[in-house]
Amino acid sequence: TIGFIHTGEHVTQKIREHYLEAILRQNIAYFDKLGAGEVTTRITADTNLIQDGVSEKVGLTLTALATFVTAFIVAYIKYAPLAGICTSTIVALLLIMGGGSQFIIKYSKLSLESYGAGGTVAEEVISSIRNATAFGTQDKLAKQYEVHLRTAERWGVRLQMALGMMIGGMFGIMFLNYGLGFWMGSRFLVEGKVNVGQVLTILMAILIGSFSLGNVAPNGQAFTNAVAAAAKIFSTIDRVSPVDPTSDEGIIPEHAAGEIEFRNVKHIYPSRPEVTVMQDVSLKMPAGKTTALVGPSGSGKSTVVGLVERFYLPVGGTVYLDGHDIQTLNLRWLRQQISLVQQEPVLFGTSIYKNIRHGLIGTRFENEPEERIRELIQNAAKMANAHEFIMSLPEQYETNVGQRGFLLSGGQKQRIAIARAVVSDPKILLLDEATSALDTKSEGVVQAALDRAAEGRTTIVIAHRLSTIKTAHNIVVFVNGNIVEQGTHDDLVETGGTYSKLVEA
Repeated sequence: TIGFIHTGEHVTQKIREHYLEAILRQNIAYFDKLGAGEVTTRITADTNLIQDGVSEKVGLTLTALATFVTAFIVAYIKYAPLAGICTSTIVALLLIMGGGSQFIIKYSKLSLESYGAGGTVAEEVISSIRNATAFGTQDKLAKQYEVHLRTAERWGVRLQMALGMMIGGMFGIMFLNYGLGFWMGSRFLVEGKVNVGQVLTILMAILIGSFSLGNVAPNGQAFTNAVAAAAKIFSTIDRVSPVDPTSDEGIIPEHAAGEIEFRNVKHIYPSRPEVTVMQDVSLKMPAGKTTALVGPSGSGKSTVVGLVERFYLPVGGTVYLDGHDIQTLNLRWLRQQISLVQQEPVLFGTSIYKNIRHGLIGTRFENEPEERIRELIQNAAKMANAHEFIMSLPEQYETNVGQRGFLLSGGQKQRIAIARAVVSDPKILLLDEATSALDTKSEGVVQAALDRAAEGRTTIVIAHRLSTIKTAHNIVVFVNGNIVEQGTHDDLVETGGTYSKLVEA
């Protein structure tokens, strides 16, 4: 038993590690279809089911089967006719157990489903507790949760009733077996065919054998659950990602200038195969210059960022970096040259210092001495116009930002995200509507930070507010996945095309 428990722990630990590794190795398109809570459920609940199926239950099942076989051999050696008569109880026990366990499995599944639905409600409410409190919906939401719990309770009561009836039936059969054994045993005894010792040995052997066989049934359920859970987990572990960031394959150029070129690029997202988001786009973004992308929502601006980062592979055409097809480059090296600041920056629930330090992971600065790292972080914060507000906080760089950075304002979060992006001195900076969620004052400060961060590196800016991109070296206007015009701000205003209409609007 100890051996099996030890092995079970060991096996499930390895499965968890491999599963998480496999999840982090997958391409972004895989996550487009993956539910938020699915990964945690697999790692916790499903691996526990596997552990249940490979731990002590295996030992107990082997013991039960061995006991069953041995007990019956002993009984039949002692006196076969009496053993044969008492064997009828096995059929009765198996029928009761089989029938009872079917109800138990059914009710337990329904009960777990209701608990799962209740858990989802609770998780959603607690994760957005501010909204629930603001709208005063606590009672309503608590009642929703209660409905799921009541349903779970109803199935739980039925499960326990089925279990009670099954155990009662089993003990009933056991006592009836005593009666049958003593009645028939006494007749054989009178006839002088057996002695008292043999009758008792046969009775006990048959009972112990039958009960041990009964113990196999619930364990069988654990094995089938484990197999079902493992199938889901191993399908992910075995999945080969078309874009694998852990792979060492691909070219690693000695130097990156940062010139990006799109040639006849066509793109369709795997999660929406019926919509073509980019059609035959050819575009050059010179090294060290700022290229701005503008256009209505859904015109393919953010797709440019996804293709440069190689989150997705284009359906047609090629993306080049310094003349190399980016699909031939080593993915880890490629992403080390790029930094991305998104519209909604995600900060991790740790200090400001550690948040900015995350930008150094995997870069040449990662293993520098602590003083050098602190200097880099402070320089990045100054460049992002964040140093002053950080120093005004009571704990300065050691201030905890809270879960997803909710303890900071939008502008502060965005500036820390910019500091994190520029701390590793990337060759390419991608800004996906980095100022759209900010008020005018914060926008001015953050825009100044972005202008400073963009100096000397290839910058791709996606913007809705045209005030933020007037200074760009080239402005590219997208409409329905096509480039309709490009040039500097003044040139485009003069031509009176789509861009000038946007400016007027």
